[in-house]
Amino acid sequence: MAKKMEDGKEKRHRILKRSKTGIEVEFHLINKRGRISSRASDIIARIKKLHPGIEVTSEIGRSMIEFGSYPDVETYNPALNLADSLEKAGRVCEDSGLMIYPFATYPGRFRPLMNRADSYSVKKKVFGTDRIAIACSVTGFHHHYTLPKGVFDTKSRMLRLLKKSKLEHSMVSSYNFEIAIDPALTLLTQSSPFYQGLYYCKDSRMILYRGGKKLRYKKGLYGKAQQVGGLPPYKQTATDLFDSLARRWRRWERLVKKADPGADFDRLYPNKLDITWNPVKLNKHGTLEQRGMSANYLSVIVAVTILLKFCLKKIQREFIEVVPADFAVNEPFKIENGVLYIPPHSYVRNRLQPWSAYFGYEHEDMHSYTKKFFSFARSLTPKRYYRMIRPLYDMIENKSSVSDQVISYAKKSGYLNNGSLSQDDAAELALHYARQFPVDLKKTRKALERLSSL
Repeated sequence: MAKKMEDGKEKRHRILKRSKTGIEVEFHLINKRGRISSRASDIIARIKKLHPGIEVTSEIGRSMIEFGSYPDVETYNPALNLADSLEKAGRVCEDSGLMIYPFATYPGRFRPLMNRADSYSVKKKVFGTDRIAIACSVTGFHHHYTLPKGVFDTKSRMLRLLKKSKLEHSMVSSYNFEIAIDPALTLLTQSSPFYQGLYYCKDSRMILYRGGKKLRYKKGLYGKAQQVGGLPPYKQTATDLFDSLARRWRRWERLVKKADPGADFDRLYPNKLDITWNPVKLNKHGTLEQRGMSANYLSVIVAVTILLKFCLKKIQREFIEVVPADFAVNEPFKIENGVLYIPPHSYVRNRLQPWSAYFGYEHEDMHSYTKKFFSFARSLTPKRYYRMIRPLYDMIENKSSVSDQVISYAKKSGYLNNGSLSQDDAAELALHYARQFPVDLKKTRKALERLSSL
């Protein structure tokens, strides 16, 4: 998808004023018995042979398959492109005796296997066997939105430092806004309460992947490397952003050289923007990437994509200044005189982030925050998109995420026993939701086609 974000259906030599949206999503593969399958490379090869136009690639885990989309100004176009890719890939999987499992963590126990690549091998040396297994076990949904025109150099694939530039301020505002809404986005997309047969929390992916003191899980993948994998603090200026990128690059270089003194660091990471796996990222392809969300049904992915697009469009087109304020703890996403107020980052990272992961909608303040974000984003969204964002509205009103639905189904089916799942029950659970995925996909595609015809 990254190449498509840069090239699209036709060559684009500059960042356009009409910003484009792109979508990436990773999934696991399971077999017809509901067990994890490590045949992703084989399936990817078959998809590329039968459908060469599909943007599909491997990931660090051998059970993982990643789909991208062609970026476009209209949100429904990349969504339709992704829907088409998933339907075709689903048929290839079916013919091969496999299924797409739609959620971020497989519920049962399995031995994660890592694909061979120099960058993955280096990461294994940095993080160790136990932590790298997490990287091979969790899947996510990444949203891309074009950075404001002029702030990114397409030749060097680096940011430009512009003095007294409204566009530069817009980039910083967009970046801070995405940090502020991260807990709401992770709640809206949380899908995986179980991991390796155990109940961890409402959003197991978040604590396993990010880890760290703030999430009370130091065993997470980036538990000891929050600078390159945790939710970052806000930045006041573009200079602050540049400085944080440089410090992050130096930190990763030290970790790599300590773990593998013979590694060719410059070859592995030719661009400084390569070295960041944080939930909010400035991408080397000229996009602002929100990458903290869990894999989920296509209906949920599309709904979140729509909300993000119109929020960022508002901020960048109207040069809205995004400003942290103490009163925004109680009144988040309030706009006055061209200023959008967000809570202090300490509140977002230290409180909202763990509340989202561990309690979800059960936490009154987290529910309220997510509801206010949705109301704000909906107010910016054209009415013709309302049908597409309805799944999020229903979640918030019912105080029930996909994770909550998975937990409820596991309990009603008698699968959950003192916070654990047997291997057979986990397989049945996985099969149930793998069968639901194409149903949701077909329904979502039809709704997108109606939207595109309006």
